[in-house]
Amino acid sequence: MTARTAALRRGFVLEYVTLGWNMVGIVMLACCAIMARSVELAGFGLDFLIEIGASTVVIWELSGTGQQRQRRAVRAIGAGFALLAGYLLVQSTFVLAAGFHPHHSVLGIGWTAVTAVVMFALAFGKARTGAALDNPGTDCRRARHPG
Repeated sequence: MTARTAALRRGFVLEYVTLGWNMVGIVMLACCAIMARSVELAGFGLDFLIEIGASTVVIWELSGTGQQRQRRAVRAIGAGFALLAGYLLVQSTFVLAAGFHPHHSVLGIGWTAVTAVVMFALAFGKARTGAALDNPGTDCRRARHPG
């Protein structure tokens, strides 16, 4: 097995683990957001949805080759996060203007803390894999600073 094949396999595994984690996270955070009536938890849950889309795009991108495919993948991921930012801006403005105060969610806080650890570990693995593949769609550092 070549180094590139091993890196590609590792990239797929990391993305599928990310997909699984985020699918469970959407359910957890949806329940927490409803119970706590929390815009923040709902926004974080939507972030998980965007992350699922981003992982799907990266899997699609890893399945093929070419600079055009890589550029489209990075743009699609960026567009998803831009939409999330727009939602959070509108919803947060509404909540602040209405003076709404959510309830606490110990489960939501715990899930968020565990997710931070898991996502940093996955990001580290993805950055190493993306660098090994010379692929900006899977290498966080190159996606932000191409060239």
